[in-house]
This record gives sequence, structure tokens and C-alpha cells, in this order.
Amino acid sequence: MSIKIIIANNNDILYNSLSNITLQYDSKIEIVYVPNDQLSSLIGQIKPKENVIILDSIISVSFYNNILKNIMNRMDKANIIILVIDSQTAPNIISQGKAHIFFRKQQSNFSVLDAINIVVNTIKDTLDIEKTIDTILWKLGFTSYFKGTIYLKEAILLAYNDTKLFQDMNILVKKVAEKNNIVNEKVVRSAMDKSLNTMLDYTDISVFYDIFGDDYDGRKISVKYFIDLCMHYLEKQRYCCFDAKNI
Repeated sequence: MSIKIIIANNNDILYNSLSNITLQYDSKIEIVYVPNDQLSSLIGQIKPKENVIILDSIISVSFYNNILKNIMNRMDKANIIILVIDSQTAPNIISQGKAHIFFRKQQSNFSVLDAINIVVNTIKDTLDIEKTIDTILWKLGFTSYFKGTIYLKEAILLAYNDTKLFQDMNILVKKVAEKNNIVNEKVVRSAMDKSLNTMLDYTDISVFYDIFGDDYDGRKISVKYFIDLCMHYLEKQRYCCFDAKNI
């Protein structure tokens, strides 16, 4: 099978993140960028028999990562195009009926129902990841409505879906700032540090052992180390759930 992802918007964060994510799938996934002003022409070139899933660029990177996993696991023979558009700038194309959520290829195993099942399962997977992070933050006593807590959650999601971002905290924090339309990323980092330190002032360190187990080695908790612990926790949960489904 092959998957072609066409990014038809100006979202550099999404394009770069998906580019890094696709590396783990070797050469099975191709990702290309198409300027917004060429979207109408692109849609006109899509053949009715091609398998196309059209998604909004506002969807989180977690969703895209999960949908790729679901497609790879469920549709091992189909060739699929994922067209990513910005619904805010392309309403005319959608309303005129030139774009549909799904195109069904005739004489293949891929159907509208297959596509719906993939998207539904992907939504569930994505919500499960976010719910798991929310649970971790809640158990540790983070204040959910603090900006720093919100930024930490987004940093965990970004790093989990694109591990290369985790290699440089400055880049990761900058991505969080860009996602929240904040010009000065230092404001974001300051809020993350403040939220983390407030939590540490009121939380018994034993809670970290209860949640993260042997992954926590007792060292002082920094923003980077906390994100690393959460990433390992999410990865273990993913493999645990995968094994349970295959029992």
C-alpha cells in the first residue's frame, strides 16, 4: 500500500511534524506541500476512483499520527490520499461540492464505511491520549486552567508525536508558542516553569513513583524531564492497549 499526504495550507508546524512522523514508516508514506491558491486546481485533478480522505488542518498532530497508524494497520492493500485543507480559507470549494469527506474507489476493498471506521477509531485513540495526559496532570495536582499547564500538555502532545522536537527544548517551546499565537516563546516557557514549580511545592514526591514507576529515578523534576516521563508513560500505555486488543 501507499499513502500520499497533500498539505494544502500554510501550516508549517503541521507540515514539519508530519514530515518527521512519516520517517518511521520508511517509504510507504509520501508528503507534499501545495500552496493554498492551487487547492482548487488540485481537487479538480483528483480522479473519482482514487481513495481520498479530506481532513481539516486544524486537527491536532496526535490525530494525524493516529490516523496513519490505523490506516497502516487496517488497509494494508489500499493506496490512499490524505488531503489536508484549511476549512477557514477554503469554504467556497467545500460548499460548491468540489470536495467531499470521502471518495470511494470502485473495485477495491476500500469503502466509505472503511474510511468512517478509520476516522472514528482515530478520534477515539486521540481522545484517549489526551485523556491520559489530563489524568496524569490531575493526579499530580496541576491546576488545569493555568496557562502553564495548558502549554505543558501541548508540549507533551507535540513531543510524543514528533520525538525530534524533544531533542531541543527551545524548539519545542517555540512550537507551543506558535500554536498559541504567542510571539515571545519566553512567556510560554516561564508559564510552564511556574506551573510545574507550583505543583512540586504541593505534591509529595511519592506520587511520581506511583504514576511513573521505575521510569522515575528520583532526580529533581524539570520541564524536560517531566515531559520525558509522560512520553514514556504514553508509550507504555499504547503498547499495553495494543497487546490487549490482540489477545
